[in-house]
Amino acid sequence: MKTNTNKPKAIVHGECVLHESKIPSDAVQENHDGKGFVIIADSETTGNHHVIDLPKSGGVTFFTKEKTRYMRNTVPAQVRCVVSDRHTVIPLKVGDWQVGIAQEFDYAAMAKRNVRD
Repeated sequence: MKTNTNKPKAIVHGECVLHESKIPSDAVQENHDGKGFVIIADSETTGNHHVIDLPKSGGVTFFTKEKTRYMRNTVPAQVRCVVSDRHTVIPLKVGDWQVGIAQEFDYAAMAKRNVRD
């Protein structure tokens, strides 16, 4: 049986979605000096943000282009929640990722919106 190798690979952590992706050459590097982690999905109600830890030795870098966020990790990384028992920790292999928020459809408003936590 032949498998589809062109299918994009994604990791879902709560409302946060990470896709393996190329980072555009003109994306702007974000500055996160002095912070131990980067919030990739903000918790609007519970304070249980989805985060990626920034190793002191480096190896995890974030970029932005036109409101789209990307991450490059040259070392193994992980996505986790601030409240540790809310979601499991998911390891991320070395690579380039596009970071986004899952979408849902509100039939009452007949509109798409970001999933909220």
